[in-house]
Amino acid sequence: MINTHEHEKKQFKRLFQQQGIDRFDSRLLVLEAFLKLELHVTISDLVEQLEKDGILLEKEFVLSSMELLYRFGFATKIEFEDKETQYEHRHLGLHHDHMVCTKCGMILEFKDEAIEKQQLIVAEAYGFHMLQHKMEIYGICSNCLKDRSPLVPLHKAKKGEKLIVKELEAGKNMQLRISSMGLKIGDLIEIVSSGFGGQVVIANGENRMVLGKGMAEKIMVQLFDPAVEKIRGIDKDPVDLPLDTLLLSRMKSGQEGIVRKVSGEGILRRRLLEMGINRGTAIYVEKYAPLKDPIEIVVKGYHMSLRVEEASNILVENVGFRNRRNE
Repeated sequence: MINTHEHEKKQFKRLFQQQGIDRFDSRLLVLEAFLKLELHVTISDLVEQLEKDGILLEKEFVLSSMELLYRFGFATKIEFEDKETQYEHRHLGLHHDHMVCTKCGMILEFKDEAIEKQQLIVAEAYGFHMLQHKMEIYGICSNCLKDRSPLVPLHKAKKGEKLIVKELEAGKNMQLRISSMGLKIGDLIEIVSSGFGGQVVIANGENRMVLGKGMAEKIMVQLFDPAVEKIRGIDKDPVDLPLDTLLLSRMKSGQEGIVRKVSGEGILRRRLLEMGINRGTAIYVEKYAPLKDPIEIVVKGYHMSLRVEEASNILVENVGFRNRRNE
């Protein structure tokens, strides 16, 4: 790395002197501070490093110097979503992409040859000559996931997260307001945006909803993990299931269908089977309770109640409305 840095300095001196760049010696000091920092750095980081080296330079000068380093190919400028502009070393002939943790801000560099090749294949298929590209994957790193509680209030969720509504820690009036919006326990939602005056915008299926912070604080959600759903036996997002197939928790009053699969932990699954809910059984959603939980269903002529969370373990196919079938 030291040899690489010396090579960079030699090229810097040659190019900057050829171009007659002003304050050459001071800009070289900025380069040296930049080379000491191997991570993604901001202008503030560089000013701090220069001060540690006993060098005082105006922030505006450091910024203009970094823009010149970017222009001449010594640095790459990265503008991640909702973050201050950062710079990283540009090693000629090498490329990598980034994963960004939206919780702690950690940036992980990665390179995947399969992805690089696939991009070329896609570009060629569209008759497109690719000059350059960048990939930024936003999510939550393993350390933050490990420290995260299984249930979090909706207002603390991050943009882009897919979540399952698990609990409503609200009084009766607010629960009625939430249910009147069409949001209920067991729904799969996505965070569209957050942080604007405390409001949270979510997508529930094809519907957008705007929730105030007070309401969002009362809605407890759990991160939707496709891998976990696959273990449970439901390996697709509810919104991606065939049109005539739904989780029982997402069926509406008056709908009926045939049970395709019963999942859940051992005791819960055994209880559902003992209730007569097993593969091939016809099931009818009679109505929801006023607060949308529990669900009143009819199975083999028997009327019974299920919590919405329990119903999310039952996959039903050939879903339709009873009155339409009888027409």
